[in-house]
Amino acid sequence: MRRQASTVTGETTYATVHSVSPFYSVLIRINPENPASTTDFVCDLCTGIPQPTDGGKTYTFKIRTDAKFTDGSPLSAADVAANWRMIVSPPESITSGRQAFYTMVEKVETPDPTTVVFKLKFATTAFLPALADPFAYIYKKEILDKDPHWYEKNILGSGPFKFTGLRCGAVDQGRTQSRLLPQGPAVS
Repeated sequence: MRRQASTVTGETTYATVHSVSPFYSVLIRINPENPASTTDFVCDLCTGIPQPTDGGKTYTFKIRTDAKFTDGSPLSAADVAANWRMIVSPPESITSGRQAFYTMVEKVETPDPTTVVFKLKFATTAFLPALADPFAYIYKKEILDKDPHWYEKNILGSGPFKFTGLRCGAVDQGRTQSRLLPQGPAVS
């Protein structure tokens, strides 16, 4: 039986994933200062929006070296790549509800700890808007390797808030991270 790749709750609906978004980071996002734009992107975990190479079929992202998960461990290109591989070509036990949005992706590589390279099957202007999916959270690779379903019931992210608890019938509880990064994630 294949299970749906999703958030910590096992849900993929907007109402469910929206409440956990402040606890997670994404690779890139739509510019919060210009949310109506479909072409204005800002980095969350990368250092700059890359220009495509190889005739528009290769995108190379440098990952911020100051990014950390809320447990204090560093976030690396391996974490970013592992998450995107789960979305683009999930293992047999996982179903990715967004896999169809990324049919242009041939592979995701990590030539070094701070670089993620997306190799596309064909050039398309739809790639960056698809990559800016606000719910393409970056989970810790070490945990995904042990149990790809761990995040369905647990929260450990790298976003601007640290999860501190949940009370049934109440809102999720969190507190801001003491480390405010100059180009850190925007809370929207």
